[in-house]
Amino acid sequence: MQLIQEQLGKYFVIKAIGKLDASWADYFAETCLDLIRNGHHNLIIDADELNFLSSAGIRSLLRINKELHSVKGSFLIVHAQDFVVKTIEMTGFKHWISKDFPKELLALKSDHSFSSAQVDEGSFVLNPSGSLTLSVVADWQPWNTVKAENISKLHFPASVFALGIGSAADSPEEARSHFGEFVAVGGHVIFQAPEAKSRPDYLLAEKDFIPQMQAIQALYCNGEMSHLFRFSPDEKNAFFGLSDISEKALSITKCNAAAFVVLAEVDGLVGANLIQSPGLLKNNGIIPFPEIREWLSFCGERVFSGYQAMVFGVVTRNGAFEKMPLLASLPSNPELSGHFHAAVFPYQPLQNGKIDLIQNVQKLLSGPPPQALMHLADDNRPAIGLGQSSLIRGACWCAPIQNMEGIL
Repeated sequence: MQLIQEQLGKYFVIKAIGKLDASWADYFAETCLDLIRNGHHNLIIDADELNFLSSAGIRSLLRINKELHSVKGSFLIVHAQDFVVKTIEMTGFKHWISKDFPKELLALKSDHSFSSAQVDEGSFVLNPSGSLTLSVVADWQPWNTVKAENISKLHFPASVFALGIGSAADSPEEARSHFGEFVAVGGHVIFQAPEAKSRPDYLLAEKDFIPQMQAIQALYCNGEMSHLFRFSPDEKNAFFGLSDISEKALSITKCNAAAFVVLAEVDGLVGANLIQSPGLLKNNGIIPFPEIREWLSFCGERVFSGYQAMVFGVVTRNGAFEKMPLLASLPSNPELSGHFHAAVFPYQPLQNGKIDLIQNVQKLLSGPPPQALMHLADDNRPAIGLGQSSLIRGACWCAPIQNMEGIL
């Protein structure tokens, strides 16, 4: 099978030549799914020279159509031969077939190839007065013992965005052996049990249920996102570092302190997670290497390339506040300080343009479960450092932090 690809306005046309059978179905589907991943959500198959279609080929078309439907895209097959038309009609998908290209496409000339086509760019004002209030909750300092006064019970209504270390246990006593990283977006909480090989769990806000956690450490933001910006690869950037996204969030909100949520395809994540609960600490003080490995797992390489990440972070330009607990300077951009947690999912494409944060988070949590939850780190160790986490394409919702409340 031969596939000839061409960008025509908002449409991406694939001329299929040969047989779409069991030998070529996976190749054909993966080619189209890669296009969708790159932001091409209006696909047209020119089937003028497609001379055979099997059930395996139909299954590949179904995969493509399902993926496009999830991002409100479009899918059309034009110029199909009679045999192909009859095969598709008999399987109940007549609506895919059209005799010719859409009218608006016929007048277009191909000005850009696939490699130079730019998608998903732009920024949007969601609410000019949108802002967040930041509270630093239960400011436990590593690696001190956890006292009763270090534990706070937090609630996560839809207006809250937060990250920290906590447990879903009912009482502080039960929580002591279960403190791990968590991230909360729009009333939904994803949390990681402090075990080496465990997967994250989650609490979803449904009807009258509001998730809650016993927390020993948290950055707790309440309010509404003000802006959305999209990012995708171009000739200068194949990916975007977390410090680049942080800088953009501060710039677009015109503030020296901001919080943001990113949904994006991962280039590589760098970070760590607890594998023992801090509630079990018996002594105060820094835990030396290699003993720290009994408490904390740090990735030995950049991880989760090709997955989808939901990142929540708080970032400030140094000097924005006299004291910002739990924020660390970013070696990749020493003018910034921040704190970021990422939940990792199997990849799901995002619709282009202006999209809703809560709807897309709900969609993400309605699919395959999260694979990991990490505290993201900026690893600047000489020679062996992994650098910072980076993302390929996605959406970032952000808002200025107008004021910071004291420790609750």
